[in-house]
Amino acid sequence: MKRSLFKKALLKDNYIDISFRWYLDFKKTTTYDESYKLEILSRVNEFLAGLEITEFNVVDIVKKIQKENPPSGSFVHWSNTSDLVKFADARPTEVAELLNQLFDADVQIMERIENFREAGKEFDPKISLGAPLFGYLLAAYNYKLYPLYKEEVFKDLKKSFGIEEKLSSVQANYNMYFTMCEVTLESLKDKYPLLNMLDIQDYFFCSTQFDEIKVESAVEYLFNLAKKIHYFKGHPEEMLDSISKISPEMLSAYREKYRNEEKVKQIRFIVLDKLIEKGSLSVSDLEDIKERVSVKYDTNILKSWTNFTILFELFYMDKKLKVKEEQRKIHEAIQRFEAFNGLKFVEGKVLNGFNWNQHFGGSECWLAVYEEKYSSHRIAPQFFVSIDEEKIRYGLLHGDQHPQRGVGTIKKILNIEEFNFDRFKKKMEEAVKFEPDTVAQNLEEYIPETSIDNWLELIRNDEVFLESDLVYLKKMVELGGEASATQLAFALDRHHSFFNMPVVQLAKRVLEATDIQPNLRDNGNIVYWNVLFEGEYDNQFFVWKLKPNLKEALEIFIEEKIDIELPIYSKEDFLIEVFIDNENYDTITNLLHYKKNIILQGPPGVGKTFVSKRLAYSLMGERDESRVEMVQFHQNYSYEDFVMGFRPDENGFSLQNGIFYDFCEKALENPEKDYYFIIDEINRGNLSKIFGELFMLIERDKRDDFVTMGYSKKQFTVPSNVYLIGTMNTADRSLAQLDVALRRRFAFVSLEPSFNEKWKLAMLKEGVSSELVVRILNAVEKWNEEISSDFQLGSGYDIGHSFFTSIPEGMNETIWFNGILQYEIQPLLEEYFFDRPEIVNSLLEGI
Repeated sequence: MKRSLFKKALLKDNYIDISFRWYLDFKKTTTYDESYKLEILSRVNEFLAGLEITEFNVVDIVKKIQKENPPSGSFVHWSNTSDLVKFADARPTEVAELLNQLFDADVQIMERIENFREAGKEFDPKISLGAPLFGYLLAAYNYKLYPLYKEEVFKDLKKSFGIEEKLSSVQANYNMYFTMCEVTLESLKDKYPLLNMLDIQDYFFCSTQFDEIKVESAVEYLFNLAKKIHYFKGHPEEMLDSISKISPEMLSAYREKYRNEEKVKQIRFIVLDKLIEKGSLSVSDLEDIKERVSVKYDTNILKSWTNFTILFELFYMDKKLKVKEEQRKIHEAIQRFEAFNGLKFVEGKVLNGFNWNQHFGGSECWLAVYEEKYSSHRIAPQFFVSIDEEKIRYGLLHGDQHPQRGVGTIKKILNIEEFNFDRFKKKMEEAVKFEPDTVAQNLEEYIPETSIDNWLELIRNDEVFLESDLVYLKKMVELGGEASATQLAFALDRHHSFFNMPVVQLAKRVLEATDIQPNLRDNGNIVYWNVLFEGEYDNQFFVWKLKPNLKEALEIFIEEKIDIELPIYSKEDFLIEVFIDNENYDTITNLLHYKKNIILQGPPGVGKTFVSKRLAYSLMGERDESRVEMVQFHQNYSYEDFVMGFRPDENGFSLQNGIFYDFCEKALENPEKDYYFIIDEINRGNLSKIFGELFMLIERDKRDDFVTMGYSKKQFTVPSNVYLIGTMNTADRSLAQLDVALRRRFAFVSLEPSFNEKWKLAMLKEGVSSELVVRILNAVEKWNEEISSDFQLGSGYDIGHSFFTSIPEGMNETIWFNGILQYEIQPLLEEYFFDRPEIVNSLLEGI
C-alpha cells in the first residue's frame, strides 16, 4: 500500500487528534504502566551508541538485547531472541554484518529485514525471526526512529482505520506498521514537537488495548460527526463540498452502484457523475438535476426527500464502516465490565449507525447490549448508548416490546468534556441492579379521538396524509387494524424502526391541521404515537392498534379509491414500452390464459423481468401493484419461505405463512380480480422442494382443488385467478434444468434480442446519436454471430437489447457505452469464453 494511501486512511478525519488527546489523559492515570519501555530502550540505546559491532562482540551484544527483553509485557517472544543468540554464536561474522546492515538507514527497511531473514533461514529453516524481533532490534538501536511491533496492535489499527491490506511477509508487515507510525508522527509533530517514534508506538498500543481510550475516543468521534451531520441538514452547499472531497476512486466506485437506477438513486448517480467530472457541485446544480429527473415521472418522487436525505448516503459512504467500528469498540467494552461477569451477551448486535433510519439518514446513532437469553433487543433490558448532536445518553433501557417499555435509568450529558470512561462504566454497572417500580409509570394516556368524518377529511388531504403514510396504514387495516412493529415491518419488508419517524411526522401534521390537544410527558415533550394509535401489551409484546375511528375512515377511503387511484395500463402501453410485436403479445397472453403458468426464457438482456411485470399490468388493465408479487428463487430458497414453515419471531419460533400462501389467500378473497405471481430466475431453485404439495395445485385443471397442508393441517388451494410467470436465463449453464413434471405444467416462451426498428426509434428518442446506434448494432451483430455459431454456446447465450435501452440523464453517450462495454459486456463474454480469451479479445477489438 502506498504511503499516500496510508496517509489518506489515517488522516481523513480528526480521529488521531481525538484519540491522542485521550491517550495523554490516560497516561496521567494509575492504570497506565508502560513507562518500562522507555527505561529499557534508553539503556540499550546508550549501550549501542557508537559501538562498532564486530565478530568479537556480537554474541555479547545479542545476549545483552536478550537479557533486556522484559519477562512480562515483553517486546518479543523469548524464542526469537534465543534463536538469534544461537545464530550469532554459530556465525558471529555473518550476524555482525547483518546487524550493521539492519541499522543502516540508507537502505530500504524491507530490504534490510529480508536479507537478515534469508540468512537466518539458510542457517536454520526453523529459526524464529518475526516482525516483533526486528521491531525490538531496531528500537534497541534507536527508539526515536523505529517503533516496537506487536501483531495484535497492527491488526487493531488496520481495523480501526479501515485499512484492508492483509498480513503478509515479516518485512512487509513491519514496513506497513512503520509507515503508519511515521505518518502519525508527522501529523502530530506540529502540535507536540517533542514526540518520537516510541511515543507513537506507545500511543498505538494503549489506544488499541485499553478500553478507556477506545471508548472515550469513539464517543467523541461519534459526537463530533453527529454535530456535523446535523449542521448539514441546514447547509446542503457545505454537505456537497464535503462529498466532493471524498477520493475520486470511491466516488467512481459508488457511482456504479446507482448506474441504471431510477428516481432518487438516478439523482445520486448524476450528482456523483458531475462531481467526478467537475470536482464540485452547487445547490443550484443539484436543483437542476432534481428537476430533470423528477419530470420523467407522473408522481412526485421527491415528496419525502430533502436535499439532506438525497445527499446523506453519498456523504456517509466513506464513514459508515468507521462509525460501525467505533460503535463496536464501545459495545465490546461494555461486555467486559467486571460487574457483568457471568452474563452472556449477544455479540455484534445492535449497532445502529447514523443510517439506521432506513435510507434517509440522521444525526443520531445508537447501540444496545443485551443478553443471549432474549431473542431480540426489543424485548430485552439493554445497556444502551445513544449519541446525537445535542447529547450523549447511556445506561439501562427496556426495549419497546418489553413490559417495562421505555423504563430505565439513563445518564444524559450535553458536552464531551463531561464524558469520562470511569463514570460511564460506573453508571452501566449500577444499571444492572436497577429494578423498575411498575410498568404503568411509563405508558402515556390516550388522547381523545376525532370523528370518522374528520379523519376522512384529513386522509383525503394529501398534504397531511402522504402516499407513503397510506402504504403502512393500509397494511395495518389489512392486518385487522393492529400489529406489532415487527409484524408490520415483516409484512412490508421493512426494518422495524422504519415507521418511527413517519408516524411522528404524520402525527405532527394531524395536530397542525386540527384543534386536538396533544398529550404531554412529564418533561413537557409531546406524545405523538397515540395521536394515531392505541396500544396494549399482548404476551409481553406491545401491539399498535389504529384508533377505531381512524381505522373505519381508512376502510371507507380504501373502498372509495380502489377503482380510481390506479393508472390505466393497456395492451397499447405494453407494445410501446416492450420490444415485442402484436402477434407475439397475443401468443403469450393466450398461452397464459390457457395454461395459467408460463416461463419467459431467453439470453441475458432481453428484458424478461421487465416484460413480466408489464405483461401483468396489461392484462389487468391497470398498474395495480397489490395484485402483482415478485420473488427471486435461489439455491437456498425453501418451502418455508414460499409456502409455510416455522420461523423465528419474538417468542422463539412460530408457524408463519410464506409469500405465495399469503398471495393465494389474497386472491381467494377477490375472485373477480386476476393476480400475477412472478418468479424471477425460476430455474435457480429446487422447485419440487419449494412448491411441496402445491406441485399438483398449480396445474390448470387442478386450480380451486384443495389439499391438506403438511404443517398446519388446514385446507388450501391455488385459485384459478392466480397466474404464474417465471423467468429463466438460458445462458445460466451452471444450473440444472427444470424437473420434467414441472416443465409440463408451464408453457415456455422464448424471448430474443430485439435490435429492431422499434429499438432504434426508442434509442434515438432517448437522445442517443444515430452514429452510436449504428455502432451498437454492428457490435452486437459481431458478438451474437460468434456466440450463436459457437459449438459450446448457441443463440441461448446471445447479448440482449436491454443492455442498451436507457441512458442516464445528462450522461455523455460515449461514457455510457464504454461503461456498459467494460463493466457488463466484457465480463459476460469472459464468462462465456472462459477457456478461450483470444476470442474475447477479438470480439472487443475495434468496437
